[in-house]
Order: sequence, then structure tokens, then C-alpha cells
Amino acid sequence: MHYLAGTQNVASADEPVISAGVSGQSGRRSSQGGAVDDFGATRKRANQREASASSRPLDTHEALEQRVRQRTAQLSELNELLRQEIAERRKMEAALQDSRERLRHLSIHLQKIREDERTSLSRELHDEFGQILTGMKLDVSWIKRRLPGNDGLILERLNSVLAALDHTIITVQQMSTMLRPVALDDFGLRDAAELAARDLMKRTNILCHIVSEPYGMGLDEAVSTGAFRILQEALTNVMRHSGAHEVTIILKKRKDVFIMEISDDGKGITKKDLVNPRSIGLTGMHERAHALGGTLAIMGVRRKGTSVTLSVPLRPVKPSSKEE
Repeated sequence: MHYLAGTQNVASADEPVISAGVSGQSGRRSSQGGAVDDFGATRKRANQREASASSRPLDTHEALEQRVRQRTAQLSELNELLRQEIAERRKMEAALQDSRERLRHLSIHLQKIREDERTSLSRELHDEFGQILTGMKLDVSWIKRRLPGNDGLILERLNSVLAALDHTIITVQQMSTMLRPVALDDFGLRDAAELAARDLMKRTNILCHIVSEPYGMGLDEAVSTGAFRILQEALTNVMRHSGAHEVTIILKKRKDVFIMEISDDGKGITKKDLVNPRSIGLTGMHERAHALGGTLAIMGVRRKGTSVTLSVPLRPVKPSSKEE
């Protein structure tokens, strides 16, 4: 009895232990279930983040593609505007070039008209006025020889008239030479250049040397006239601006090229003077060279002088030329 009782007591004493063990297992199960739930939620969130992360590059790629398309469209529009602007500028450049060519042709035409007028006036002064004045001088001289020796007042007046006629004849000759020297038509460029050099020496005491190779070169009228006008302008610049003491003029004909060099020992032309738009004389020299189909080079060295070089390709000259 006591054994059974003890057994029952032991058994009853162990029940709480068993109960505690069962309760612990159920607690562990519930905690394991919660951990499983937390893991599932975490996994789900990770999957969502992965899905979101995988979808984000797609959205970014599409946005970049859209920006690229927009930028490409803008660049295409800008390129089209640029092409239109280039086309307009080319049209303007072509129009400007055409205008320049028209002005050059007009300048050449006006120079020809002016040269013809100068030639006509020069011949009229030389032939008509020169002959008339010479005839008047002869008549006055004839009257003077037949006056009584004791009429001093009339003789004085006649001498005054003769002096005035001499001065007028010289003035007319100078005007005729300035317009167009007769020697240029009758003898050629070399003799006309010599007359221009003599006139410079008479006015300024500047020594002038002329070298011609060959002496009597055959040049057509256009080249002779253009070269002589350039020579006149160059000598005028020497007289007015250079302060030179000596000038050398070289005329050369080499095969099919005519070259004229004018050099002085003056102060030397400056770059500022060369590009000055108000230098009408220099512009006229360049235009005359261009009209001849040649080139004109003007160079200056400070305190050493200025050189003007004209180079013109030549065409065959007819045997009947005045400079033959």
C-alpha cells in the first residue's frame, strides 16, 4: 500500500514535469512558427525589392532612350538651321563676288573712257591750241620787227605779249603731257617714261635713272598706257611722300612677261599706308594692274625706300604696233 502510494506520489510529482515539458515543446513550436512567418515576410520583401530593382533599370533605360531621341531631334533641327544659314551665306558670298566683279568691270570701263577723253584732250591741246598759240607768237614777232625803233612803249607791250605767249605755250605742253604724252603714242613707253623722269628731276632735283631691256620693246597700247599711268602715280608718290634723293626705273621684257620696277631711297612706305582705304592712288594702281591681267607688288623698308613692281603677261603684238 505504501509502495503504491509512493508510486502515485512520484507519479503525481512528475506530472508537473511532464506538463512543463509539453508546455516547453509547444512554446518552442510557436516560436519556430513565428520565425518561419518572419522569414517568409523577409523573403517576400526581398523578392519585391529584387523585382523593383529589376524594373528600375528598364525604366532608366527607357528614360535615357527618350532623352537621346529628344536630343537627336534637337540636333537634327539645329543641323537643318545651320545648313540653311550656310546656304544663305554662300548666296551672299556669291552675290558679293558678283558685285565685286561688276565693279571691277565698271572701273575698267570708266578708266578706258577716261583714257580716251585724256587722249582726245591731249591731242586737241597739242595740235589745236599749240598751233594757234605758235601762230600768235609768230604774228607778234613779225609786228615787233616792223615797229619804229623809237616807239619804246609799244615795244615793251609786245615783249610782254611774247612772254605771256611763251608761258602759255609751255603750260599747254605740260597739260598735254600730263593728260597723255605724245611720245607714248609716237615712240613708246621707254621715251614716255624718260619724259616723266625729266619732269620729276626738273621739279624736285631727284635723280632718275632709266634702264630698258631691250631699249625698244614692243608693247600693245593697253599695256603701255596702264604701265605709264602706274609710273606716273608712283613718281607722284615719290615726289610728295618719300623724301627720296634717287629713283630707278627698270623696264624689262622677258619672253612673254613685261616687268616694270620703280624703286627709291626714301623713308619707305608703311603697312598702314598700304592698307589705308583713303589711298586712292594706290587703289587705282592695283586696279590698273588687275585690268591688264597682271599683279602689282608694293613693298617698303623703313629708311631704305619703297619698291613698286608691275608684272604683266603679254599677248603677241602686231607688227604695225606704234612701239615696234
